[in-house]
Amino acid sequence: MRHSLVTFPVVIICVSIALISLRKQFVSFYVGRLFSMSATPTYEKELRVATLAVKRASILTKQLSDSIAQAEQGTITKEDKSPVTIGDFASQAIINHALSANFPQDEIVGEEDSQDLRDNSKLADQVLDLISKVQSETLEYSESLGDLQDKQSVFKSIDLGNSKGGSKGRFWALDPIDGTKGFLRGDQFAVCLALIEDGKVVLGVIGCPNLARNIESNTKQSGTIGGLYSAVKGLGSYYAPLFDSGFTELAQQQRIEMKQHYSPQDLKVVEGVEKGHSSHSTQAAIKAKLGFDPETVAEKTINLDSQVKYCVLASGQADIYLRLPINDVYREKIWDHAAGNILVYEAGGRVGDIQGKPLDFGKGRLLPSQGVIASNNRVFDKVIDAVKSVCNL
Repeated sequence: MRHSLVTFPVVIICVSIALISLRKQFVSFYVGRLFSMSATPTYEKELRVATLAVKRASILTKQLSDSIAQAEQGTITKEDKSPVTIGDFASQAIINHALSANFPQDEIVGEEDSQDLRDNSKLADQVLDLISKVQSETLEYSESLGDLQDKQSVFKSIDLGNSKGGSKGRFWALDPIDGTKGFLRGDQFAVCLALIEDGKVVLGVIGCPNLARNIESNTKQSGTIGGLYSAVKGLGSYYAPLFDSGFTELAQQQRIEMKQHYSPQDLKVVEGVEKGHSSHSTQAAIKAKLGFDPETVAEKTINLDSQVKYCVLASGQADIYLRLPINDVYREKIWDHAAGNILVYEAGGRVGDIQGKPLDFGKGRLLPSQGVIASNNRVFDKVIDAVKSVCNL
């Protein structure tokens, strides 16, 4: 009996010590979790500013797209023969100005510069008029984005896009109107903005003013016109109606994910419209290699301009994106793929070059690789094998 009385306090002491130790571990674990969460960038301000800037630019470009005659009158041609419209200049000025006002230390890799606009007073006046109009229509955005008041400020904002990019620090990649030829046709185009840190895309926002919510084929499309597609590293990819006013938190947007199709009868492919952007004959051979039925392959192929293709892919309405090089020397521009790249990855897909290697956004304004292949995670390696076989890689 005395032995039991002696051991009882010892047991109590041991149990107390064990509870104290567990409590310390519990507190340490959750403090660590809280610290880790607070230390992880959520890019809340970046996403808000990028979203509102893309929305304002999308409203402007949509109005132009709906008035093709006006857009064609405001068109010039750059040395590389691609059409540039007043919409490109106005969109880049709006977005660059918003980024500079909120993140003055960040550089911007933009597609346009202001020289042609400076040399054409009539076009410059048109650009300023467009900007002034959309600013008056979106006054609720001005507190976050700021406003442009004169031509000199427009020129200055456009030229903020002169960064060379690189593998260190952070910068934005902007395509003010991706798919200019589609824009001029009144067809698909996109306003694309991405944030890149140390060569990695961490945030992307794409405004698709003419894109229907549901894309089943080239001829069967339905639902709300105008989509906003956003992705943040580690947080997923999301859809919201583009022309709803203001900024909607990601938690209130619709999460989108790719379907993990694998069998040829279930797969759909998105490709470009312009033959000068990719080898359509090679793409046809790759689809045959993958086992597409020649009787139905046309129905399984969706042709779209711009990074709209990435949005259709990320939302699970297609499975594969093929963009094959048209020659051995051409290199893709980073602003044509940065926002779409993170959108697909965060939706459960992969993006690479024709060798299957991830795209490198840290080597300047151009991607140091050939072609772009994107698909869901499950079928990616199979697609790359087909590309290598057809292209003799």
